[in-house]
Amino acid sequence: MLNLITERRGTRVRPAFLAFASLAAALLVACGSTGEVATVDGESITFDEVSVLIPEAGDTVDVTRFANSLMLVVADRVMSSQAEQQFGVVRTEQEIDAKLGELLLQTGLTAEQIYETYGLTEASLRLIAAQEVTADQVTTELVADAGPIAEEELMAIYEASLGELSQVCAAHILLETEEEGNAAYDRAVAGEDFAALAMELSTGPSGPNGGDLGCSSPATYVAEFAAATLEAEVGVPFGPVQSNFGWHVILVNARTVPAFEDVREGLAEDLRLSDGNRRWVEWLTSVLTEAEVTVEPEYGTWTTDPSPNIIPPES
Repeated sequence: MLNLITERRGTRVRPAFLAFASLAAALLVACGSTGEVATVDGESITFDEVSVLIPEAGDTVDVTRFANSLMLVVADRVMSSQAEQQFGVVRTEQEIDAKLGELLLQTGLTAEQIYETYGLTEASLRLIAAQEVTADQVTTELVADAGPIAEEELMAIYEASLGELSQVCAAHILLETEEEGNAAYDRAVAGEDFAALAMELSTGPSGPNGGDLGCSSPATYVAEFAAATLEAEVGVPFGPVQSNFGWHVILVNARTVPAFEDVREGLAEDLRLSDGNRRWVEWLTSVLTEAEVTVEPEYGTWTTDPSPNIIPPES
């Protein structure tokens, strides 16, 4: 359940409600229940505080959905309290309003469409926006002492990312055996038209099209083929290279590889965001683990193993 609180987009991968909305149905809790359902560090959480996060469904609410919604409330209590105690940051209603607007822009949907599409309520969407604000606040504090990124680290990331950063226009001839691959390579190097050879010899679906694969990132290919498209000299047949598909003779017709200086800042920003997300998840896991949480048995069981969560009651 912790992943519902730690989903990232931009600085997070995606809005948390995408995960929140996929909760499975299970047993049922009677609506209209009252009173305390859990405590966090001695402070009560009431049934109404949780049920307002769940769309109305007649006289009952499935217990899996209730337990996960309760976990959202527990996590919010802990994160907002600890954010204030440890860092002196307190989110405002204006900040929550702004974050809510960001979430709507990210989806391109209206609030009403989000309620219907993801099974949320006005209260649950606002709670998610509030938690995003706290995540931003805490992450800013956690990375404040981060030192400069070493050039060696950025260069290593750059070299490992060339398959995604580059663009290649390539063609290939796919053969079943290395011997056939060598023969095709020899003919291509000797000057025979590569497209004609592909139409004659290739067993792949691109053969009738002269082996043309178009232009794309090497990362879209299997690893061996991708590495070859970055290694081959442009305009010169290369191979044969083995993959799980067979043996490839490759012709790279064009290749664009961005210079390190051109992508350095983007790589550095990605690394900062990744580091911030890691620190945020570690911090949230820590404060939830250390919190004193009790849950009434009819609504679930609190656990911190393997991670903080509320387990729905069993049938």
